[in-house]
Amino acid sequence: MISKNPHAPRLPRVPHPADSPALPIYMVIFFFLGVVAFCAHGLADGAIVIASIVSGVFFTCFLILFAIYWTGYLLKRHAIWQAERQAESDGPSTGQ
Repeated sequence: MISKNPHAPRLPRVPHPADSPALPIYMVIFFFLGVVAFCAHGLADGAIVIASIVSGVFFTCFLILFAIYWTGYLLKRHAIWQAERQAESDGPSTGQ
């Protein structure tokens, strides 16, 4: 139940995922690991199946993080755009 007491402590706000510095760093790391695993195809003859699976997993992680980041970015930009439109409509009357 939410307390209506104005002096109740509030939880700190969590930064938006698009503002988090960790998500792009993880994206770069997984992309790099995917490239390294993909390059391992030519290094060993017997490990080609394992290298394929590992590179596929790393690229999949990269794509999932990419989708999360850009979805968060688009939602954030949409919220900013929506707030600007709301501020324009709440502004002074133009006499129309």
